[in-house]
Amino acid sequence: MRLVFGCDDLVAKYVSDGLGLPMVPPYTAIGGTRDGQSLCIGVVFNEYNGSNIDITLYGPGALTRGNIRGVYHYLFEQLKVNRVTAKTRRSNKRMQRLMGRFGFKFEGISARYFGPTKADDAIRFVLFPEEARKWLNG
Repeated sequence: MRLVFGCDDLVAKYVSDGLGLPMVPPYTAIGGTRDGQSLCIGVVFNEYNGSNIDITLYGPGALTRGNIRGVYHYLFEQLKVNRVTAKTRRSNKRMQRLMGRFGFKFEGISARYFGPTKADDAIRFVLFPEEARKWLNG
């Protein structure tokens, strides 16, 4: 897989289209491609405040250990964040299960975050450096 840097708007559009959510600047994004042309994964980072950063990821079939390790390296080794926040729809049970496997811990619920119904509530997760180290060193 080849990583794509410097194409923030293109990657953000890929993620936005895939999730059906707007990606609003400012953001930084990293994409990945298998064929050198078509994106197969996109990660958008925003709301960076020096300690926390929000992450939005879309990549059906592209969530490999190496990809996750690369994202964690960027966040914790390069940006030196203290925490990463991720949110997923209450209705997205598959991603909620994956969040635990990725080292994220349940943090709370944001009612109606993605829309007007309970299924649109955001389940909020947090990742701290000590949990990410298991991926970075493994």
